[in-house]
Amino acid sequence: MGNQDIALSRNNYVNVGKEGTFLPGNDPVFNSTPQEIDALFQQLKDKKQTKIVLYFHGGLVPAKDGMDTAQRIVKYVEKDTDAHPICFIWETGLSKTIMHNLYTVEQSDFFKKLMVKVIKVAGKKLGIEALDNIGNSKGLETMKESEINSELNKEEPFANYQVNVASKSASVIDAETVKSDIELEARILPEIEAELEEEIESDDEFKRIAAEETSEEESKLINPEYVGAEVAEGKGIISSAKLIAASVKITYNVIKRHIQKTDHDFYPTVIEEILREVYVSNIGNWLWGSMKKKADAMWKPSDFSGDYHNWHVGSYVVKKIEEYQKEIGKPLTIDLVGHSAGSIVICELFKKLNSEKSDLKFRNIMLFAPACRCDLFDEAILGSPDRFTSFRIFTMKDDLEKQDHLVKFLYPRSLLYLISGILEDERDAHILGLQRHITGNKPYIGDMFTRIKTFLADEGKIVYSKSDDTALNGFKTGSLTHGGFDDDKETTLDSMVYIINQ
Repeated sequence: MGNQDIALSRNNYVNVGKEGTFLPGNDPVFNSTPQEIDALFQQLKDKKQTKIVLYFHGGLVPAKDGMDTAQRIVKYVEKDTDAHPICFIWETGLSKTIMHNLYTVEQSDFFKKLMVKVIKVAGKKLGIEALDNIGNSKGLETMKESEINSELNKEEPFANYQVNVASKSASVIDAETVKSDIELEARILPEIEAELEEEIESDDEFKRIAAEETSEEESKLINPEYVGAEVAEGKGIISSAKLIAASVKITYNVIKRHIQKTDHDFYPTVIEEILREVYVSNIGNWLWGSMKKKADAMWKPSDFSGDYHNWHVGSYVVKKIEEYQKEIGKPLTIDLVGHSAGSIVICELFKKLNSEKSDLKFRNIMLFAPACRCDLFDEAILGSPDRFTSFRIFTMKDDLEKQDHLVKFLYPRSLLYLISGILEDERDAHILGLQRHITGNKPYIGDMFTRIKTFLADEGKIVYSKSDDTALNGFKTGSLTHGGFDDDKETTLDSMVYIINQ
């Protein structure tokens, strides 16, 4: 890629390098220097510009994609407002890596077999019945494996299902009344263990697939604790004893999440639990974790002496903003816009300013499909009510979130669901952009959820896609996908421009 491909002025973006610093990346086209940021602020001074928009794109994207998004944002802001846009390009790895890993798992015969066993036993215990197009139901306890496989060949397996309370396992019905995890295990584990042991020990083909050599790509993704010494040089996947142990853990967690109402519907929860137990440490959690570290690292304090490559980019920009405000003798009008993981960067900025007791303030905060955790938002943003004037989230309603299929057949849910169900450390991690987590309904109750619900209850704080024709300016959004909120011709950007102009 050459310089001619970059249409964006250096005065409209800053690139965040490794560990949040000015360290150069692989492509010199994108690298920023403190001198360039100095020149940016000199231009603002020369033009007597006092309105700035800071934009933070989503995570898990390469620099080129971040730059493409920045060009769109700059075009919108410069064309229709009198503000100066500055986009943070913070390359954080490739979502393609995660997608490739998911596709590798999807092709695995071992994974497919394991999925059928978990669906069979968990579905039977929970009273899950698959519904056909005309409303006829068939309970999983009566379905043959060939019928389950037929369901799995649909773009969204088990999209239509119901729970038949009458056919639920007695152990599950008993467990629904218990409070402690220990008692829950005591009620349902023995039955699960007995059924899965019988299922697996009587399935020679499954045991053969599990013990045989697997593809090199899949073997890299397997949780090392499940590769037994019995499997020569780790070439196979899993020994029989460990196969039963893994299946029991997965099935138990699927059932437990349904009981506790933290499931993401039947089939997606099965997928999440298999990936968590057998593959997850290598699916992409390390990428998500390193991305969150970078969102924090760019704001680390620095004395800005010595080699500038080690200075932290975000902190340098904050320093320049504070110096510029002091020079002109009045506060700047600064709007913050973050898409997806860009919301995490904004939260980390607030944490930095709070820890340093900075008096820097912002006018608008706009978050598009925010991927930040609810607890981070509660601490950073809700804990700083005097640091901003106005706030608005644009995100999808839960039914649309479920229709945004990240990987058809394998994971028919949105990226925010994947983050909540797989990429974060705990199951069903509470994500600000997921409607289910911010409306204060059971099981999402408690002080934090109450604070978030109360804050968002003010008129106009949250706008759900897809807005209708009666929506006022600044309250329009039409994205039907997680990644679509910052796309061209997307009404969310028109709302952004309207808010900047107020």
